[in-house]
Amino acid sequence: TAHHLMQMLVSAGYLRQEKTTRGYELTEKLYQLTGRTWNAEQLGEIARPFLGELTQATGEGTSVAAWINGRVTIVAKRDADGPVRVVQDIGADRPIYCSAVGKALAAWLPRAEVQAALTRTRVVRHTPKTITTRAAFDAELSRIRAAGYAIDDEEHYEGLRCIAMPVFCYTKQVLASMCVLGPRHRMTHHTLLAV
Repeated sequence: TAHHLMQMLVSAGYLRQEKTTRGYELTEKLYQLTGRTWNAEQLGEIARPFLGELTQATGEGTSVAAWINGRVTIVAKRDADGPVRVVQDIGADRPIYCSAVGKALAAWLPRAEVQAALTRTRVVRHTPKTITTRAAFDAELSRIRAAGYAIDDEEHYEGLRCIAMPVFCYTKQVLASMCVLGPRHRMTHHTLLAV
């Protein structure tokens, strides 16, 4: 009886069954009914399998950052194999103005939220490539919206490149961003465009 009830919930779209473990998990349909979105832990859990696939496909580290209380925060990560890796910590914040994950979020956040975040942020030139003017940042956000992805070409850390895309929830609002990052000798401009 329990199996049939679970299968009915799967067919109605309220549950999804994991192929490998055959376990069940809630779908976004319940969140639509309640008007709620996922919290940081749930986003991290949802993202882990996708990060694993992306890391395996690219050979580079991957992460998901969420917009939490006006800050860009890493909620999930997957390290690359091999001796040269980019260290990321779950719960670490990233600048909205010079990280790919931050810019991918900022491009689709409401303008007032971005303004408020920039007002609270001390803009620091981390590298010679860091965007530090409002005009340059606005132009970059326009480019990102047109392209559908953001790039950090050694803006936050010298020697590191990153490409990120926005992640939208069922309400079509940006909720997070997912990225691939690595050292510039492996993340060439050609590689960034191929990701």
